[in-house]
Order: sequence, then C-alpha cells, then structure tokens
Amino acid sequence: MNAVDQVAKAIETYGRPLWVSHIPYQTRQQVSTQKIGELLATAHRSPDSVTRADLYGDLKVWCANNVFAEVTVPMLATVSGLSKPSVRKFIDDHGDMFRKVEKRSWEVRDPKSDRALDKK
Repeated sequence: MNAVDQVAKAIETYGRPLWVSHIPYQTRQQVSTQKIGELLATAHRSPDSVTRADLYGDLKVWCANNVFAEVTVPMLATVSGLSKPSVRKFIDDHGDMFRKVEKRSWEVRDPKSDRALDKK
C-alpha cells in the first residue's frame, strides 16, 4: 500500500484532525500538501473534535436553510446538539435571526433580506 492510499484510508476512517495520529510522519511527508488538502476537503470531522463553534456554525446554516420556521429552544437544542442555555444565548446574541412569536417560540428570519426591505 503506497503512502497516498494509507493517508486516504486514515482520513476516511478517522476523519479530521485525528487521522494525523494514525499515520507516521515519514508517510505523511511522502504525500503532497495539495493531495492531502483534496482528501481533507471531503473528510468528515472526528466526533471527538467537534467544538462549540462548529455546533454554532451548524445551527447558523440550519437557520439559513429554514427561514420562517417557528422554533423553540428545545427544538433548536435537539437540532444543534447544544444545551438549552447555549441555545438561549445564541438566540439573544443573534436577535436579527429570530423574531419572537409567542412567549417561548421564535420565527427564524433572514437578516440580509430584512435589512434590504428596511432600506426600501
């Protein structure tokens, strides 16, 4: 098995960034940086390396794809994997993305289009 195949298999099996710990340094040096970049572009993240920032980013993407959805804190906590207090803080910090509908529910908004409509 050549070095590229070893690196590709490690990236597929362990994801990023954990694949590095399973491949010797000498083997990694035999593969070009460009090839490693191509392999990492399609790689999944290792579950152990998911950070809170990643979860917040995923929640922003989810909100962008579900504009006008009516959501609650428990629903967003389930979707994002964040705790309920973290979701409440996210809603407070991103007030332009949410409009309060009822006591415990919000409507997901698109801040860019809202600002564009306000300018007209």
